[in-house]
Amino acid sequence: MPEPLAKSFVVDYAHSMIITADARCRVTLPKPVHPGDAFDLETTGSGQFLLTRLEKPARKVTLSRENGFLVATSGRRITMAETRKLMDQFP
Repeated sequence: MPEPLAKSFVVDYAHSMIITADARCRVTLPKPVHPGDAFDLETTGSGQFLLTRLEKPARKVTLSRENGFLVATSGRRITMAETRKLMDQFP
């Protein structure tokens, strides 16, 4: 007899499977989940959870080493006045 849907995890609307947490409350998600994917966890009811995959933002900053320092570059120049304005807002 199949398991009730409330205890199953629906994948691509065609497959269902039971996911069990280990001793440290970790679960393994089915493919196409990749390591490093981020999810929003929403409680939808008593004992029910909804995972929504979050889109990864496009990388806008490049990190590099210059003269022994780690430097972040964004591809656009900022003026000293813009830097001063941002530093004044910093707590």
